[in-house]
Amino acid sequence: MGAVLLLASCQSMSSRVGSSPPPEGQPIFLGTKHSLRSSVLEEERGFSLYLPPGYAESSERYPVLYLLDGDAHFHHATGVVQFLAGNSHIPPMIVVGVPNTNRTRDLTPPVHGDTQIPGNTSSPGVARSLPTAGGADRFLRFLEEELAPHIEAHYRTRPYRILVGHSFGGLFAVHALMNRPQSFHAYIAISPSLWWNDGELVAGAVKSLERLPEQERFLYLTMGDEGDGMLKPIQQLAATLEQSRPERLAWRYTFLGNDHHGSTPHRTLYDGLEALFEDLRPQVLAHTEDLAQVDARYARLTKRLGFEIQPSEDLLNSIGYSLLQRGKVEAALAFFRRNVERHGGSANVHDSLGEALEAAGQLEAALESYRRALALGIQANKVHPAYQQHLERVMHKLADAPKPPAPPVQTSGDGAP
Repeated sequence: MGAVLLLASCQSMSSRVGSSPPPEGQPIFLGTKHSLRSSVLEEERGFSLYLPPGYAESSERYPVLYLLDGDAHFHHATGVVQFLAGNSHIPPMIVVGVPNTNRTRDLTPPVHGDTQIPGNTSSPGVARSLPTAGGADRFLRFLEEELAPHIEAHYRTRPYRILVGHSFGGLFAVHALMNRPQSFHAYIAISPSLWWNDGELVAGAVKSLERLPEQERFLYLTMGDEGDGMLKPIQQLAATLEQSRPERLAWRYTFLGNDHHGSTPHRTLYDGLEALFEDLRPQVLAHTEDLAQVDARYARLTKRLGFEIQPSEDLLNSIGYSLLQRGKVEAALAFFRRNVERHGGSANVHDSLGEALEAAGQLEAALESYRRALALGIQANKVHPAYQQHLERVMHKLADAPKPPAPPVQTSGDGAP
C-alpha cells in the first residue's frame, strides 16, 4: 500500500503572544505515493497517485493523466483536475505524477551535434554541459511498457492517456508525439525546449506526423515571455502545423505574454484540459431545451476520444433546474428522467425528479420519487433535510386535494337500491 500524501488542515493561529496552540486539524488527502521496479531503467521509480472523489464507491472508469516533473507539479495539477471535473468542464480522471531521478537524462532526446543552450552564451554546448542527456526513448519505453500497464492493471482506467510536460518535459511530450504517437492520446507541452538539437523536432514535424494513428491525437502548446531562443522554435512549429494541417491531429498554440518560464504550467494545464474537452463546457449546453442535442454532442465526443463519455449527474441536474425555472417543465422532466436512468443510485437525482413531477402536478409520482430519494439517503447515511421536507410537502398536498365526488348509487325504478 502506498504512503499517503496529505496536507494538514487546522484552525487559524492567533498572532497574539501567549495564545494557546490550535487544536490538531483533520488531514486533507492529496494522494498516495507508490513505487515500481523498472527493468527498462534498471532502477526503482516512484510515482504519486490521485484518484477522483468517489472512486472507491463507484464502478466508473477514468482517463489517466501522466504528469512529468510530478514532484514539482502534483499538488497544483490535481487541484486543477478536481476543480474542472467538479464543474463538469472535463471528465473526472486519475493523475499519475512521475518524479525525477535524473531529469536531464530521462526527458531529453538523443543528442545530435552540440547545440548552444539559449540564454547561456558561456555554455560550451549541450553535449559537454549535459553529459547525461539523451535518454528520452528509454524513458518513454518505461512509461509505455511498464508504468501505464501497471496503472491500467491495478486501477479502473479508460483507454485514454494524457501526457503533460514542462520545459524539458514539454520537449519530451513533443518528442513522444513525433516518434511514438500511439503511446498517448493527448499531449500538453508547456514551454517546450524545442531548440534542442537545433530545432530538429520542428524541422521534421511534417514527416513525423504522417505516422499518426487513426484515432485523433491532440496537442496543446504554450510559451511564456521567455526570449527568442525559446519562442522562435515554437512559433515555427505552429506555423508549420497551420500550413500543413496534418490529418488526425487537433492542435492549439497559445502565447502567454504575462507569464515567464516558471509560471506557465498551472495556467497551461487548466486551459489545455479545457481545450481537450471543450465540448463538455456547461455554458455550451446551458440554454438547450433538447436532450437530443446533448446526446448528439456527447456522441461526437465519444467518437473523437475513442471511449464512451456521458453527461455528469451535476450537468444534467443543472440543465433540468434551468428549464424548470423557465417554466419548461416537460423538457426538464426529460433531463431529470435521464439522470435517474444514468445515476439511479444517487438520492439527489430522485429528489430532483420529484420536484419536476410536483411542478407538473403529478403528485403521486412525485411522492414515489421523494420516497426513493429518502430511502437512498438513509442507505448511504447522507440524508439531506430537503428530502424529508419535500416528502412531507407533497403528502400534505395530496391530503388537502379535493376528493372526487362519489359515483351515484344505482337504484331500481321504484327508488329501492
